[in-house]
Amino acid sequence: MSETSRAPWIREAILVGQRYHVREQSAFAHNAKNLAAFALLVAALVLTAELGTILPPAFYVPLAALAFGLVYFGLFVLVVHEASHDMFLVAKDPALRKALNRAFGWCVAIVFATHYVKHWEEGHHEHHVRPLETSDPQKANTLVGWPLARRVLGCILVPGFFLLDRTILRKRTEGEMRSKSGAVIVFFVVFWIAALTLLSRTLGAPVALAAYLGIQVLAGWNHLKGALEHGGDLRDEPEPFLRSRSTFFPGRRLLMPFHITLHFEHHLNYRVPWYALPAYHRALRDLVPAELHAHVWNHAPLSQLKGEPSARVLPRAC
Repeated sequence: MSETSRAPWIREAILVGQRYHVREQSAFAHNAKNLAAFALLVAALVLTAELGTILPPAFYVPLAALAFGLVYFGLFVLVVHEASHDMFLVAKDPALRKALNRAFGWCVAIVFATHYVKHWEEGHHEHHVRPLETSDPQKANTLVGWPLARRVLGCILVPGFFLLDRTILRKRTEGEMRSKSGAVIVFFVVFWIAALTLLSRTLGAPVALAAYLGIQVLAGWNHLKGALEHGGDLRDEPEPFLRSRSTFFPGRRLLMPFHITLHFEHHLNYRVPWYALPAYHRALRDLVPAELHAHVWNHAPLSQLKGEPSARVLPRAC
């Protein structure tokens, strides 16, 4: 818990989360849910690819690109994000648990040009300990307003822009790129050249094109996610646990799967698995001061994306 947290309600809210902690879940049921969800996402990829053999390319490519992008995004949320908290799969043996989560995390992350250990096991942990502070590597993913719009459009519409976004635009040093991310980028390029060539020869060029464009959709979608979670004036909030926001809008369970929009709850207790977050959210309704509800539970996503001031009635409530 942050040393700057002084409000009794924050401490109580964190403690309430213990009843939803992953250790309180059935290990068998937990692993079954996550593996079943993983299998469904893989099946969705296969189905989306197969549809390219029967639908007209002009109709298929844009819709399939969006579908591929959302499924890629779902894989990241389910596998990489949960694995970084050691809870995509659980086991009694800590060493086995770490090995399983690291294996699944790497398998998904590296396919999308991401160094799993650096950016998730290490970087995402730092993000939770010191959110939006200088040492937080994920603070770069919090653009709002026109900077956000330009970055999203660049990722989606400009071929290869997402690689520039993941490297130079995040102001990494050349040493960091050479020592940790360079091999990952090389693997990414080689993997996708091989995968797209195979898709083109077996299912057709439209499928390969849509699968590639899905990567660009994923990059843009990730910026929208970051803006909803931590964008705008949330970086100026002195209380670390109020630098995260949950967002509610129609269709969020499809567009932002696995309850990733319940981000305020996730930062309060990041060992609550995705399927238990709605119950945790309900348990917090009477704990969070009423004057802060609109600040931590946002029902105006467009206002958040535009960077409009947050609805914080008591700026120094903590």
